[in-house]
Amino acid sequence: MSEKKYYNDSGELITSSAIIRMLEREDKIPDDLRFPFMTNKLSGSREPHKTQWMLSYVVYRTAVPIPTDTESKEYYQRIGVDCDDDINRFRGALLGCALGDALGTTLEFQAPGTFERINDIVGGGPFNLKAGEWTDDTSMMYCLAHSLVRTKICDPKDQMDLYYKWWKDGVFSVNGTCFDIGSTVLQALQNYESTDDPISGPTDRMSAGNGSLMRLAPIPIRYYDNFEDAVKYAALSSVTTHGAEEAVDACRYFSGLIWGALHGVSKQELLDGIYSPIDGFWEKEPLCQSIVELVTSAKYKSKEASEIRASGYVMHSLEAVLWAFYHSNTFESGALLAVNLGEDADTTGAIYGQLAGAYYGERIINYHWVKKVKDFHVFYLKAQELKEVIVSERV
Repeated sequence: MSEKKYYNDSGELITSSAIIRMLEREDKIPDDLRFPFMTNKLSGSREPHKTQWMLSYVVYRTAVPIPTDTESKEYYQRIGVDCDDDINRFRGALLGCALGDALGTTLEFQAPGTFERINDIVGGGPFNLKAGEWTDDTSMMYCLAHSLVRTKICDPKDQMDLYYKWWKDGVFSVNGTCFDIGSTVLQALQNYESTDDPISGPTDRMSAGNGSLMRLAPIPIRYYDNFEDAVKYAALSSVTTHGAEEAVDACRYFSGLIWGALHGVSKQELLDGIYSPIDGFWEKEPLCQSIVELVTSAKYKSKEASEIRASGYVMHSLEAVLWAFYHSNTFESGALLAVNLGEDADTTGAIYGQLAGAYYGERIINYHWVKKVKDFHVFYLKAQELKEVIVSERV
């Protein structure tokens, strides 16, 4: 088969190898796997886009970047946009992942005590990203959310198909390429490539990384109406790439925690033992001993930053996030605690951001940060689409 030729707007044959490679990459990505525009102005559509309301909302939040929750809610009401507490927390959880990720990438791979603390989203880091650009954590989170919307169920095969497209073709990447990928995720995708088995996550204890925890929030959002399903499908979403017991159970526990935050449960109740709205649930569906010990002993509550690790090991990540969440009273202050631990800072930030975003809600997150996030509107859109799936099941 002859190679496809590309021509410019003047009808001239394109010969630049770099441009041809870019166009070939674009050809591999169908329209439904591209980030949509915020409005219909660039797409040419006559129908208003679902996030077109954000044009006025951005103006308001730029003028009032840190409103009270009531002020922000009243503005939503004035422009006729859903401002219920559920969608507020859905937006917060998804956006929080990207915020924590973009904040932390600056310090990714840096050892504690070897860097100057940051207090804003400034970019840089090992991938020299622009301020507001995010990494694999948010890309995989968005892939999971997209799968839950388009299939309406937790479908491991569909999830792995999207992760594979991200790996190979840069689908849902901040810059169109897969420039950052964890070793355990890579191993799982290579297994999937050769076996077509979506349950490809390594199961040995040494592979208990944080790569399934960092993308988790869409699961407790999707199963907002059922705590048991939020826990069950958290495990299923993990074993695609992370099958080690601690990785799976960290997702089960943390999905329950996010679920509680999405429902407005107080921080005291969330962090007082292993949270559950169902009496005896964890006795019937027990977690592994290391997570039970971490959560019930709650030693993180009395630790200093120097005593907290933030490596890629899932137990380190979980403790670091619980520590940052406990020792802060705003989304921003906790995010800064989390990422300034260094090491796997972007992932610590992304995991923290999902829980804290669900807890505090989008309406009061500092909009100076939000506006910096690349394609921030897509997280509002995906939250709305997930709510539509939930509501459709109630009818």
